[in-house]
Amino acid sequence: MNAQVLFVIPTLKKLGGAERVFMSYVEHLKNCEPYIVCIFANDCREKCVHGRRCESLNVQNHWPLALQLLLGSYRLASLTRRQQFAGIVSFLTFANVISILAKFASKSKCKVIINVHDIMSNLVNYTKLKNYQKRLLFLFIRLLYRHADAIIAVCEGVKRDLVEYFGVPIDKVTVIHNPIDIEQIHRLAAEPVMDILDDNKNYYLIVAVGRLAKVKGFDILIQAVARLIKELDVRLIIIGDGEERSNLLRLTKELRVDGVVCFLGWQSNPWKYMARADVFVLSSLVEGFPNVIGEAMALGLPVLATNCSPGVRELLEDGKSGLLVPAGDPEALAEGIARVLSDEGLRQELAQRGRQRVAQFDLPKVIMLYEDVLLRLLHKGRHN
Repeated sequence: MNAQVLFVIPTLKKLGGAERVFMSYVEHLKNCEPYIVCIFANDCREKCVHGRRCESLNVQNHWPLALQLLLGSYRLASLTRRQQFAGIVSFLTFANVISILAKFASKSKCKVIINVHDIMSNLVNYTKLKNYQKRLLFLFIRLLYRHADAIIAVCEGVKRDLVEYFGVPIDKVTVIHNPIDIEQIHRLAAEPVMDILDDNKNYYLIVAVGRLAKVKGFDILIQAVARLIKELDVRLIIIGDGEERSNLLRLTKELRVDGVVCFLGWQSNPWKYMARADVFVLSSLVEGFPNVIGEAMALGLPVLATNCSPGVRELLEDGKSGLLVPAGDPEALAEGIARVLSDEGLRQELAQRGRQRVAQFDLPKVIMLYEDVLLRLLHKGRHN
């Protein structure tokens, strides 16, 4: 009989990398019955998502942090006792903390599995949290994460960070890379592009995808493009939206590349644009294990990325499956892009290695691994 499992995430309003991984698991798990809970009020009213029941804990994100945590954990504990879930599976730090607190509050045998997508010791330096909130975040991670029944880390670098920096027992952490739905990406990439792009282009097309935030380094990429246009005919399309949009638009005007850089905003199907590019560039200052690199690889795009985290190095096999350049350096980024675009043989080699690499993260394979971890833990819990 299938085990009913509570999947918890702060919000599904915006589908970033972690949220899309969350939905992939919810949609494709076969031997578990996910019941979805979003923490923040109005971010997920009672409904069905992919046939799964979905509701909110009705916590307001403008409340004081301590009140959010206490009320969220109390309501989650009440729901856990009422529905008698076999396990809680949480994504992102806020949900992870609430889920572990709920485990204590509910006094049930419900197992808690948390998912960690970021190098936490690094990430807090790039958030808008106030200093006291950062200290509180570190304290919660250090005190609570070790009490999770299992932790899924998206890469070895995240696992090392949890063990070495936060004192999490190594035997509690399992590495499972994010799934990439290669079949779906290829299907959607074949859709026609009627706007923006010309299939008969005679320039090199660079594509970048991500939230328009300082941590993503799009300002560095735009500066690199301003250098590149002196020697190569290039265009850059940036797919995504965020708080830095107005600053980035202003920067393109200041550098006189506003006719070269195109902001497409958020796209439900970014892959149809990516498929028509000559190179994919990730310019981040810090990352966990970015899905978008795997998506670019699946499309046969050569990848150039900043050496901004252990996860990126692991994903690109230390430069074997994609070119690595220093983070935060517009000149190095420009030189790396020029190298890829000027060398057809290098582009083909990186594309081939990328396709081989991403095959390891294909959705069906990862779903089997993930479900195996859940079922082993839940089976163990029923016999304790």
